[in-house]
Amino acid sequence: MDFELMTDRDIVIALGRQYDQLRRHKQLQDKEILATSGTSSSVLAKFRGGKGNITLETFVKLMRAVGELDKLESLLPIPEQYSPTQQKKVLPERVRKPKNVKPTFKWGNDQ
Repeated sequence: MDFELMTDRDIVIALGRQYDQLRRHKQLQDKEILATSGTSSSVLAKFRGGKGNITLETFVKLMRAVGELDKLESLLPIPEQYSPTQQKKVLPERVRKPKNVKPTFKWGNDQ
């Protein structure tokens, strides 16, 4: 499934369908999902049917209920670059674009 070619709404619908297929594959009943996740049956039905939006917190609860919480790590992977000669790079709290960047290109006689 290529999410790049889908609208946001279509992606939500597809995720709901995939979740329901996963639940059935694991042979979990709705009442088990509801008891484990603490969500209401209407929220679960809306999610599976693609009829409504759920919060990210609810999505995490539903993923935990089917035992697939570890899959969420692959959503936003942070690439690690290992170098035995360099220390681990600490990412800054904020990302700022440099101000007044001077060009490094110089014409023939410019010094």
